[in-house]
Amino acid sequence: MARIGDYPRRRSGIPALEALAGVARALLAALAIAASACANAAQPPVTAPALSTDFAIVTWNMHIGAGDLPRLVGDLAAGRLTGSVPQNYLLLLQEVTDGGLHDPAPIAQDRQLSFVFEPLRLRKGRMVGNAVLSSLPLSSVRLFELPRERVRRGAIIASTVVAGQELFITDVHLENRVSLLRGLLFSDGPRGRQARALIDVLPPGHGILGGDLNTWLGPDEPALKAFSARFPDTPTAPMQPTVRDRLLLDYLFFDVPDGWQVRRWSLRDYYGSDHRPVVGVVSVR
Repeated sequence: MARIGDYPRRRSGIPALEALAGVARALLAALAIAASACANAAQPPVTAPALSTDFAIVTWNMHIGAGDLPRLVGDLAAGRLTGSVPQNYLLLLQEVTDGGLHDPAPIAQDRQLSFVFEPLRLRKGRMVGNAVLSSLPLSSVRLFELPRERVRRGAIIASTVVAGQELFITDVHLENRVSLLRGLLFSDGPRGRQARALIDVLPPGHGILGGDLNTWLGPDEPALKAFSARFPDTPTAPMQPTVRDRLLLDYLFFDVPDGWQVRRWSLRDYYGSDHRPVVGVVSVR
């Protein structure tokens, strides 16, 4: 194959200058085709329309109220976390405090959100517990105390309606360790017992569960297996760690109506906590 510069100087019956002009035209045409191909290659591929953000969910451990909840709620409501403004959204929070700059109560009031707080224990003069913020009304609210393994822990169970379908919503924070006499760090058994006790009291039908599961021993923990079995529409794609760039402790689980699509991922920003938020999106259409 001829390289650029390797062209015939003379062909039978054609003057040399004419031959050169023909080669030049051929080279220019080839270059134009190549440029067009490169331009086309640079164009983004044609894709299907993006999935709608009908309902966005965030689960997040606020690290005893240290996390910047106003900024997270603002980013969620504005669509900066999901790529488009969600029609409705929900936050499942753990280690919330009932006072301070990041108290969820005034945020809920300012944004006209439904709000539930489950106080569990006193720390430095403030109650610490779980909380739910929702742009949709919540009903059938129940505060469930988990089987005690070391400290008092609980879950919030409520119901809401998304696109005409009733869903139960659950916010939970499992035990992170047990006493020395009970195994200290080997606390996967206690977490498994707490998970099964919670599943036993969940309403039938579709729902979403999120929280800090403290499953630092890995994906084979009984609690993870129990929740995965109860929530069969949970995405299986791996997520990035949520604590110290090493541990995946925070999860969202889904059981949704046929035809709905769900996605979930962990954020890079800690928002002032020691846990990254995990975001989920439900697309009805």
